Amino acid sequence: MVIPFILIQVGIFNYYWPKFSDVSWEIHIHFWVVTFWLLLTIIQPYLVVNGKIAQHRTLGIFGFMLAGAFVFTAISLLDIPLKILASNSGKPGPPPAFFYGNIVIEFILAIVFAYAIAKSVLHRKDLKEHSWWLICSVFYMMMPALGRGLIVFWRSVLPPEKFNPMIVFVSSEIIYVILFSIFISKFGKWKHQATIIGFILVIVRFLRIPIGKSEAVQEFIQQVIQW
Repeated sequence: MVIPFILIQVGIFNYYWPKFSDVSWEIHIHFWVVTFWLLLTIIQPYLVVNGKIAQHRTLGIFGFMLAGAFVFTAISLLDIPLKILASNSGKPGPPPAFFYGNIVIEFILAIVFAYAIAKSVLHRKDLKEHSWWLICSVFYMMMPALGRGLIVFWRSVLPPEKFNPMIVFVSSEIIYVILFSIFISKFGKWKHQATIIGFILVIVRFLRIPIGKSEAVQEFIQQVIQW
């Protein structure tokens, strides 16, 4: 799980550390909740392999609380795309559908992550089931950070007139699919429910713009999210 940890930390780096003193308290909490959660996914297998089951279970309780905090903070930050859209009014950039679509996609990812955690708890006595749901939960949550990191990367290597959000979508999904497939092959979980969900999310994320273009979706989001 070190590789997903590094990808997420690198991806979010430019959106957090250079702006450390300016970001809101919700973002600080979300960043550190995610960071500690990812560190737990690295530490917990080590404890099991070395027979430290009691410590593993104790940290597992802490991890469950972190997972709940992740879902809560992720949902609380869904107003950020609307703030960015409002501040970018009249400026060149992605269409409004991109921002509305992001809200829907990130809400779905938070819910799917919560589902994976619930399944891991239900299967806590079955090590293989328990661990695979947790591994997949990391993949479900990694895409927003990975996508943001690739935005920074492609903007740095492409001239402004050649930058296209689809480049970010495609490259981030290629990285996701390759890395996810490596883990699936290692654990032999190609037909597992968590695996199927992971691949369905690829399709869902590619529907970001079509979803965001819906006037019904935009109106609903405006009604529900206030900032």
